[in-house]
Amino acid sequence: MRRKLTGLCALFVILAMLAGCSAGTSTTAPDTSGAASSGAASSGAATATAAPAVEAENSNLNEIGTLPIVKEKITLTAYQFVRDTDATTVDDNLWYVQKNEEDTNIHIDYTQVNKSDWSTQMNLMFASGEYPDLIINGDVVDAEIYGVDQGILLPVNDLIDQYMPIYKERLAMDDIVSQSLIKSDGKMYAIGQIADSGNVVAMNYFINQTWLKNLGLETPKNLDELYEVLVKFVNDDPNGNGKKDEIGYEGIFDEIVYFFFPFGIPENAQHIAINDDKQVVFVPEMEGYRQAIEYMSKLYAEGLMDPAVITQDRNAKTATANNNNVGFLCGLRLKSYGWDILEQDMTWMEPPVAEGYEVLMDSKFSTAQERVFFTCTNEYLAESACWVDYHMTDQAMFETYYGPEGTLWNWNDEGKCELGPDGDQGVMEYSLGVNGMYYMPSVYYNNVFQQPDYRIEVIEYDEKYKALGVVEQYPNEYLTKLVKIGAEEKTQINQIFANIEALYDQYVAEMIMHGVTDDSWNNLMNQLKAAGSDQYIAYYQAALDEYFASR
Repeated sequence: MRRKLTGLCALFVILAMLAGCSAGTSTTAPDTSGAASSGAASSGAATATAAPAVEAENSNLNEIGTLPIVKEKITLTAYQFVRDTDATTVDDNLWYVQKNEEDTNIHIDYTQVNKSDWSTQMNLMFASGEYPDLIINGDVVDAEIYGVDQGILLPVNDLIDQYMPIYKERLAMDDIVSQSLIKSDGKMYAIGQIADSGNVVAMNYFINQTWLKNLGLETPKNLDELYEVLVKFVNDDPNGNGKKDEIGYEGIFDEIVYFFFPFGIPENAQHIAINDDKQVVFVPEMEGYRQAIEYMSKLYAEGLMDPAVITQDRNAKTATANNNNVGFLCGLRLKSYGWDILEQDMTWMEPPVAEGYEVLMDSKFSTAQERVFFTCTNEYLAESACWVDYHMTDQAMFETYYGPEGTLWNWNDEGKCELGPDGDQGVMEYSLGVNGMYYMPSVYYNNVFQQPDYRIEVIEYDEKYKALGVVEQYPNEYLTKLVKIGAEEKTQINQIFANIEALYDQYVAEMIMHGVTDDSWNNLMNQLKAAGSDQYIAYYQAALDEYFASR
């Protein structure tokens, strides 16, 4: 029996489509356009009349908006991203995979690629000339290079218009969010992903209030006070066990960017920021940057920072935090973050300020991530598009994110998805969690999802930052998500950034561990210049100027 997916939109009649591609060369994408015949949608039911010739072109595809998607089962191949921290195996034994196949009559032959191996596997795949039908991304796939320039990834605009009525409606809910999916040729090459609760700051400071109380200390307001508190945390036995086993600061190397905020520097992974005059700044050249590294080096040298910070990953940090013996750390939240034990002792702390500076927090705004790509060797483009659109139904989205209804979540009396008391812990036993497909701008998300306490926690922190006036005006996502940069310039940017990042990681790690000297600092600055930091900024400045000029 066929079931309605939604009554949102008109039904579409399918036209013939498909063309091949030449891997690794500049290729014109298949023509997915054509005259579509629409039926009228009314209360979730409609009848579409199709010319016999159209039926013959794709007689296996059922009416748009119904399940199963196809009459006779087909198989699609897909590369599926999974975060390293997610203990799941995406294969035919996973509940999510079985449920999807049962609903759609489409079998997906998954190749799971974990984050740590994603870049390598993508490079090998694109170089091989043999592509899966779908790439379900959670990291980086460069659509400017592999789509706009080489034609391996297909534009999806016509597929959305003809076969994805639910996603098309969702896209229209927030223009800024969808802008982030448009490439330099004005087309989209990916189906987006977003579940937006509206928060603007990605990381927070937390301090052990139990230890402060045990030692009779106040919450530090500046970096000098934080230093003194960490000294006492490490040396004065705040846990009362008679051992010197306390850790002052716990973290990972990628989080050192949060130590720059007290110096008025909104550092981020790309090392680029936009000042209030809409000028792109190379962050390591900002005043206070050296002082920030010197502060971290002081913590490291005096044993106030876990030395493992330089080399450990997030899993190791979480494991250490779960020993409940940490005084200060950074994180998105306390609840449902894998270290719930900290909630009894840790509390949010207002960003400490360095003398002579003002705090400036790196911020973000809501943009969609590129989640699903269709490759030029996909022989089932219409079916693939319908399969992705199926995931945009409320039921399928939350099954993808949280597993089977009635296990971790239910529909509440207000018709919203509501998590149970265990939150989302354990979702990987059933489904893909954040690695899956869903598209919910905040205007939609808050209408269909009952925010759990851990999401509310983050929103409350955001409100505190806004009240303090410490959030940067122009997030660097203008540069990474909204401005349009061509494939040639993008390639140059990527090459420069790779060189910059290698130098940065080497020099900053060395300076934290062994101290900062005039020679080491000047050498880093000179090396970054030689690597192309000025040109790196120039590319972004030109794109930003063009973006604002067009608004």
